[in-house]
Amino acid sequence: MEEIIITSYTDPVCVWCWASEPVLRALETRYPGTVSVRQVMGGLVRDMHDFEDADNHITSSQADFNQQVMAHWLETAPRHRMPIKKEGFALFTQETPSTYPQNIACKAAQLVDPKKADKYIRLMRLATLAQARQTGSLDVQLQLAREAGIYVDAFSKALQDGSAERAFKTDLGLVLASGVQAFPTFRVKSSRARQMMMRGYNTLADFQRVFDALTDGTLKPLASPPEEEVLRWLIDTRGPLSQEEIFQAFDFSDRNAADEWVAGLVRGGNNHQQPINNAYSLKVTD
Repeated sequence: MEEIIITSYTDPVCVWCWASEPVLRALETRYPGTVSVRQVMGGLVRDMHDFEDADNHITSSQADFNQQVMAHWLETAPRHRMPIKKEGFALFTQETPSTYPQNIACKAAQLVDPKKADKYIRLMRLATLAQARQTGSLDVQLQLAREAGIYVDAFSKALQDGSAERAFKTDLGLVLASGVQAFPTFRVKSSRARQMMMRGYNTLADFQRVFDALTDGTLKPLASPPEEEVLRWLIDTRGPLSQEEIFQAFDFSDRNAADEWVAGLVRGGNNHQQPINNAYSLKVTD
């Protein structure tokens, strides 16, 4: 029985949404069947030419919007430890000045294949922030659909017939109605109809405190010892996992223990480790 439903107001290009992925992995392994997450697309950047984020020194009045964005992303990295790729990053161009296309592509995934949509959204984040791919382009969006195992013809149709864009506009209305002003924002609602809003980057401990408040302490996490079968399930349903996601998904004593466990899996020959700056991602090779 689901005890908690989390509505995540998000954007597939938001760095703090990418930062929250390890916490989602931790929730998935410790609260299976009792906590679910629903993602609502928020449309972070309508147009880079009128975007302003003074707190993070990003402004359309400066010459190189991409450099400003990347400087902010790299500044956040020591806190969340998720991989960021600087080399080759050129997300915003005159042809791709907005994150709306990425949001609409994510809505297409939700419409066409709801069970694989979360994988698509996470692959979109991975491609944007850790691989520096041009996710504003249709070609890359279709490639990501294939990587997620989504039927590409149906996905493309949802983009072309306007249904994905209409769904995105509905999400924008939900964001506005909920008073969301920053991403990510989480609405956490219990089966007892109690709810709380969590704004910005939150840790597993933050979520657990909210769960305790909403359920009077009755919802308890399961133990999550490192198991290769569970790791394979996560990679299958979410795509290649980052170093930090693996660490938070399981009950390791420290990050060195997590790295040693992963190194053993790689030596076994069924997993491939891909370096990304000071981190790595892991995927199954067989």
